[in-house]
Amino acid sequence: MTTTPNSPAEADSTAPADPTRRRVMKTAGVAGTVAVIGGSVAATSACSSDEEAEPTKDSSLPASDVPVGSGTVIEDTYVITQPKEGEFFAFSSVCTHQGCQVTRITEEAIVCPCHSSNFSVTTGEVISGPAEEPLPKYDVSESGGTLTVKGQ
Repeated sequence: MTTTPNSPAEADSTAPADPTRRRVMKTAGVAGTVAVIGGSVAATSACSSDEEAEPTKDSSLPASDVPVGSGTVIEDTYVITQPKEGEFFAFSSVCTHQGCQVTRITEEAIVCPCHSSNFSVTTGEVISGPAEEPLPKYDVSESGGTLTVKGQ
């Protein structure tokens, strides 16, 4: 003779070891939701909506490290561009849209990987959004083949 559980707790303890279709679907739904949320957090981990502090330290690198017709990001703080031979510009490497690090510099633009904002390599002005504000510009000087970006 089998007995019927008197409470839900007793029902769970007497549940069959083999999963039911409902239990499998419920578990898969929870796992899928966790995966989506985790993926979203990972994809936006480089973004921050908090105001970023202005860099205060100077940074230096050899001028030869900045390719002509492109640029480079240094110390996750500055992006230095060299659109033409010997012509250098420096900007913050933090996108003004949501604080992501810009990582790619083309002949025409500094590109944010998070939402594809494009900034001018000579002025830092927004070429295409969603960013609405330009990248902050910094003074860059060359002496003896070394570039120095002045922090604020």
